[in-house]
Amino acid sequence: MIVDKHLIIRTKENITELQAVHARFFSFQDINQYLWSSEALVYTDFLEKLVFRIARKPKDLISHIQRIYYCFHTNLNEQLFAAIVDLLVVLDKRGQAISWRVLMGAKTRLSAEQFDALKKHLKDGHADANLLLGNQYSILTRGLLGVNNMVQPIKKQGQIVYDALELARDYIEYSQLDEAKQVLENAIFEQPTRLDIHHELLALYQSMRDSAGFNQMLEQLTQSGIDLIDEWAQLNNYFKGQE
Repeated sequence: MIVDKHLIIRTKENITELQAVHARFFSFQDINQYLWSSEALVYTDFLEKLVFRIARKPKDLISHIQRIYYCFHTNLNEQLFAAIVDLLVVLDKRGQAISWRVLMGAKTRLSAEQFDALKKHLKDGHADANLLLGNQYSILTRGLLGVNNMVQPIKKQGQIVYDALELARDYIEYSQLDEAKQVLENAIFEQPTRLDIHHELLALYQSMRDSAGFNQMLEQLTQSGIDLIDEWAQLNNYFKGQE
């Protein structure tokens, strides 16, 4: 999975729709500003300014998303978790689509416990967002008192490793099939002897009717000399029969 891929994309075409959906709840006053620019990463106080802006105007959706982007791109994993929690508190069960997209996009930056807690909250239609348990960087949750100083030195943590099959199935569960396919394709080159990954990827190709992606992957695997299970040939014949 490409970790620096944008979690959320806002285009001119969907601005009107976003305004119509959130006009009564979120602030889109600076509608012409870019949602995110990589230039923000060079400003060491950018995150702190975002936090104070959110503290003053909690319903400013753009500031929440910018905060999440900054933490994601700078590997501030604990701050990222807090930013997502604060976003969910403000959404308060609104905007389920954007909530799930943010959570799935940030999964590789979160601990298993953090991801499971947020996932459980989103699945529970009666959960009280105000009772979400944050951390020392949270500023809106009642679960744990937070602070406004978000740029404090933290110890470097080891890279969180997720099982590729588990991660792919999470993507599939929330209909992010392209992301699931990419995870499985990368995993086969890293763990070519795992038959469960082969089976999952082949089933995904067939369900997506992605003959082009299948043929490209089949060629790469053949050139790399990786041993292929019989199901690769079977699916190849299946796709040829559909032509």
